[in-house]
Amino acid sequence: MRGIALTAAVLAFPAMSIAATRVSSDSNCPSSDAISIRLLGLLAAGGPETASARVRSEGDSMRIEVSTPGEAGHQRTVPATGDCEARAEMAALIIAAWLDAMPVGTITAPGIPPREIRATPRSSGESDPLDDPENAPPAIDTYTTLGTGIFGLADGRGANTGLAATVGMPNLLESFGWSLEASLGLPRQLAVGQGIAHIWRPTFVLSASAEPHRKKWVVRVQAGIALGILLVSGSDYSSNRSTTSAMWGASAGLCLARPWKRHEAWLRLDGIAWPQGRAIRSDRIPSGPDISVPLQEWEIRSSIGFSWRIL
Repeated sequence: MRGIALTAAVLAFPAMSIAATRVSSDSNCPSSDAISIRLLGLLAAGGPETASARVRSEGDSMRIEVSTPGEAGHQRTVPATGDCEARAEMAALIIAAWLDAMPVGTITAPGIPPREIRATPRSSGESDPLDDPENAPPAIDTYTTLGTGIFGLADGRGANTGLAATVGMPNLLESFGWSLEASLGLPRQLAVGQGIAHIWRPTFVLSASAEPHRKKWVVRVQAGIALGILLVSGSDYSSNRSTTSAMWGASAGLCLARPWKRHEAWLRLDGIAWPQGRAIRSDRIPSGPDISVPLQEWEIRSSIGFSWRIL
């Protein structure tokens, strides 16, 4: 019956929206149409046409504003919890309450499922698992972010800079998520005997993340594995067997992010260790010993960038 009622409300919405309260939203979660459809079930004709409501998404919160000619405006900020349907229901309930047209005894609190009726009675001292927050199912959020930024790095051979691109799900399981970063620094030069080697190392880092602090600012701890593709070319020296080599390493870092609507700016400090060890060897002088120059087995990076929510 509930599905039939909702279908009827959707079909009736275009015809009644002219006389209904005007609702606007800067996000698709919740959308203005979803909020207006729920107002049709709470208010006659979806509310007075002289009233207007605005819903603004601000990261982890929603700001709801209602204005009616001749009356003081209302404004309230609430946590943006639950899925898009729960957020639309919460916004509609708050708007309807401010318009003083709430039907009594017909609306249930948003986002709270009906309590299952138990066949076996419980004693007064027996606890109910539904009342224990520790037994609540974990929240899963599959929203995806795409970001870009610049970084500077330092190791035992100097400093360098480059570009990075990231993709991830920071809250896939409550405060835990993952990210994948691809980065490329400027080519570096290294003297090897009488020659000069030019070194490129595209790097890919797959990390798990956790957010111990998430309010106005988000603190994110990350750790994962790194893959570097070492590309070497040069002049006046002879390489050994190959100018391309794969390097495995480990990465760990700390990120400070500032959410803004559906997006965020971030600043990150992390380090990468390359325990395998790599060296550039030259055997330019046939009669003499080979010349080998080891590469650094660690680096420290500082990055700044911006991420967009794409899904």
